[in-house]
Amino acid sequence: MLIESQELMQANGRIDLTDNDWKKFRAEEDEYANIRDYIMARAEDAGIDPKNQLRLELGVEEVVINVMHYAYEDGGDLYVRTSIDDGKFTIELVDHGIPFNPLEKHDERAVDTSDIEDRKLGGFGIEFMRKKFSKVEYSDEPFMGKRANRLSMTFEPKG
Repeated sequence: MLIESQELMQANGRIDLTDNDWKKFRAEEDEYANIRDYIMARAEDAGIDPKNQLRLELGVEEVVINVMHYAYEDGGDLYVRTSIDDGKFTIELVDHGIPFNPLEKHDERAVDTSDIEDRKLGGFGIEFMRKKFSKVEYSDEPFMGKRANRLSMTFEPKG
């Protein structure tokens, strides 16, 4: 599929690796491995090498686990779509959970200069996401007839 994808990319400039279909998952921790495997298989199809796949996987884990922990009070779904455009791999995630724009929040702990023993656990996820992805966009818009959080993250492989 890699050769076919490269030919399509040259012809069209953009390839949707899921044929414009969204993949639906439960936003629950026991589903994380399936979501990760799905995204990483699309990354491999896109020609992303193993070293860059590891970088990508770290960013994916942070974002997906946060959706699972905070988006829904009583469970819900997470929709995933991937594409590649000019060598940049984009992951789109949509949920119908609690409205949350991660781009409006800054991790204060990421710049905390106190002793490490005195710091609270966690709080680095948003800054971590910003470092792993070259472009992150959020929108609150209708999806499948309901209000939704839509997060688009673009990953650029490094040489």
